[in-house]
Amino acid sequence: MQKSRIRLIVCFFLLCLLLAGCNGGKETDEIAWVISIGVDKAGDELEITYRIAIPRALAGEMAGGGDKKPTTLITVRAASLAEGRNLLNTALARSVSLNQVRLLVVSEDLARSGIDDLIGPLIRFREFRGSIFIMVARGNVRETFEKNAPSLETLSSRWIENYVQSSNEVSYYPKASLHEFYLRLKNATGSPYALYVGLNPLTGHGQPSGSKAEGEATEPYLPGDTPRIGGDPVEVLGTAVFKGAKMVGALDTEGTRAFGTLQNQLYRSFFVIDDPLAPKHKINIAVRNGSKPKIKIDNLGERPTINIDVFLEGEITAIPSGIMYEETEYRSLLEQQVSNVMKNELQNMLAQTQEWGADIADFGYYSRGNFSTLQELQEYKWNSHYPQAEFIINVRTELRRSGLMQQTEPIRRDD
Repeated sequence: MQKSRIRLIVCFFLLCLLLAGCNGGKETDEIAWVISIGVDKAGDELEITYRIAIPRALAGEMAGGGDKKPTTLITVRAASLAEGRNLLNTALARSVSLNQVRLLVVSEDLARSGIDDLIGPLIRFREFRGSIFIMVARGNVRETFEKNAPSLETLSSRWIENYVQSSNEVSYYPKASLHEFYLRLKNATGSPYALYVGLNPLTGHGQPSGSKAEGEATEPYLPGDTPRIGGDPVEVLGTAVFKGAKMVGALDTEGTRAFGTLQNQLYRSFFVIDDPLAPKHKINIAVRNGSKPKIKIDNLGERPTINIDVFLEGEITAIPSGIMYEETEYRSLLEQQVSNVMKNELQNMLAQTQEWGADIADFGYYSRGNFSTLQELQEYKWNSHYPQAEFIINVRTELRRSGLMQQTEPIRRDD
């Protein structure tokens, strides 16, 4: 009995030694850290661009004495991402690591032809994390990477994270991760989406993507079309919409804001609207979701009915006309104007997604209570019924604050 106990203890310690080993460990200067990956279509092959961190240059920039770029770009042509990784290893004297990849960018040309063969291996391979952000580039990804030169950020990974996190400030582009994209590919309802990125010519001349919503003063834009001079040519705005694994369209700034509202992700956005009583003036209002939108599905059949109730909260930030909209009788007019603008944006966005047959708002999720089993839901084929759905939209706005002024006084004009 005593000998058996000793053998057991010895085996236990030997096992601990084996488990504590670092046989696969590598020093930092033996690894090439890939930060982002871009994929273009090149005939039957892929043109894969890797942005790789240069630790020594990064250390110099952090200390304020570096004059080298903190990253380098390497592009290879291969049949798959796995083969691209092999070819990348042959160009470097270090072991390639994809553990720090924060961004995957695919060209619109590739996205419209389908990226199902691209997404599957990414989910399976252990070095890729589900938290990777996914973008679609309007043009060539290699060119987008080359012209990406953010002046406010030292680390490219920090630029990526800050860009996505700052979506809360404007709601002009969504947060889209690889994990969420893959789940929507597999679900019986809903469609995938990604961030949309493009290059701005920086000429100061803009190209609106369409007509603005009734009552709104601002124009809708897609990436690369905003009127801007200076700064990083790369701009992220809008939403790339997929039907299955193929991109079928893109929502502009207005459509993306409406989409974010339905996702309860309208944290803060400035609405610039026509003054109800003095249309030549514009009123600025900071708007956010007052509560999670209420969505209910009725009359499941060939033409399901989708009821949407949206509640918005707002803060008045500018009233150039001088009209006292803080007063109850006037405030209701302003609240109704905001509600009308949002309703128009929602109607335009939903009409576009129905035309594309892509339910990115995942209304099908709310239909699940109408089915007894998952098999019944799958047999109903929600995505095929979505284009025929009828929407009943109700938007209510409440202006809770008036900024730092309790009462508006007109500006004295001496004629």
